[in-house]
Amino acid sequence: GIPRKKMREQALDALQLVRLMERESHTSAELSGGQQQRVAIARALATQPAVILADEPTGNLDSERSHEIMELLLRLNNDEGITVILVTHEDEMAQYARRCVRFLDGRIQSDDAAGAKNECSGIC
Repeated sequence: GIPRKKMREQALDALQLVRLMERESHTSAELSGGQQQRVAIARALATQPAVILADEPTGNLDSERSHEIMELLLRLNNDEGITVILVTHEDEMAQYARRCVRFLDGRIQSDDAAGAKNECSGIC
């Protein structure tokens, strides 16, 4: 029910947030893995969500692209006020979280405020 012009504006705003305006007319085959992940985040942002659920957002990326995605999610949280709930098995990526809930065999093992250099994995 959203007019086409408004949808395009929202899509372009989302691309701007993930810093991909220069790739607006490219196909997914023309984008790197990190850029494809940023487009996926932009698609979520186009609906102006209050919460982003990110399931292994860095799972198939090299370490440099992984940090790029985590910095983007952190920026969206800090600058746009979007809550990010992240699932990861990577301790290094979980260190970006303010709070970390660790699961073992489907049960909560720990629930801690997390930060840099804090070992954490699970849902953050």
